[in-house]
Amino acid sequence: MDKRSFQNEAAFQMAMYLARRMLAEKLITGKEYRDFVQEMIRRYQPFFGDLYT
Repeated sequence: MDKRSFQNEAAFQMAMYLARRMLAEKLITGKEYRDFVQEMIRRYQPFFGDLYT
């Protein structure tokens, strides 16, 4: 894994952590969460990310 891949993975994991917290606290809907996940996967192209989310 190169530096850029690591940075993308870290940013993706942090964004997903925050999104899961927002979903749990009902600050966003399930649809908004799913849309957000798809956008983050498209933007960051995580190596491991889709295995954990």
